[in-house]
Amino acid sequence: MLSVKGTFHNGAAHPAESIGGRNGQAVIITFLEEDALPPQPTTNTAAWDALQQLVEYCTVETGISDLAHQHDHYLYGKPKQE
Repeated sequence: MLSVKGTFHNGAAHPAESIGGRNGQAVIITFLEEDALPPQPTTNTAAWDALQQLVEYCTVETGISDLAHQHDHYLYGKPKQE
């Protein structure tokens, strides 16, 4: 079973993330109490900008295009994943 958060607007449920379902698939929609919803975070653009600058500063060009996807192969010598 898959659980996805979302919102209800104009008579329709809208998931907060993309989900892979099929047309006609049965679903269960549970309405949460208003106080059960977490507060929405505020966007601090200065903090995001500082993080982006730090990531760019720490970036190392390895020349390996699949390093993130195949990290176990490069770190531990495991076979590459498909």
